[in-house]
Amino acid sequence: MNKILIYLVLAISLLSCGAANSVSYSHRLLASDGCTVTYSAVQNNGRLKIVVSVESERLVFDSAPTMMLKNFKGEVLKLDGVNLQAGTAGSTGVVVNNVVISSTNLKAMAEFPIDNNNIDFFASGISKVRLSTVPFVHEKVFYNDYIGEDLYSALLKVSTSGETF
Repeated sequence: MNKILIYLVLAISLLSCGAANSVSYSHRLLASDGCTVTYSAVQNNGRLKIVVSVESERLVFDSAPTMMLKNFKGEVLKLDGVNLQAGTAGSTGVVVNNVVISSTNLKAMAEFPIDNNNIDFFASGISKVRLSTVPFVHEKVFYNDYIGEDLYSALLKVSTSGETF
């Protein structure tokens, strides 16, 4: 019951923020170990958070997830998060020699609280991301800014929107 409640609250939060508050990329280190990572900015109970979703065949967050970010100025930001459980995103199959080999994608989610003082960190762009995932650590290096500016504007939008009734 708690899992369903967490997923429901998270889904409502993500949907209410709109698609403009998230940014994603695909990362394919090896042919079979590709993943899609999505970063979303949300505000819940007055706390600003970055919700990270990883969809892959094997990657899930460990029990105490961490996210390390490096901007193009060389500054490093380490965020400690909360694991929001992993679930099955979809299952497909491939027929090889009359045998069906199934392929299941996992969708792991974690949320990382962020202080309003750290929003300016994203203004200069993100050059490197490291997520504490299992069975291996997800690490992506960017030579151009793909997620920093979008996350910066999403965090500003969410932090200034205020919760009004």
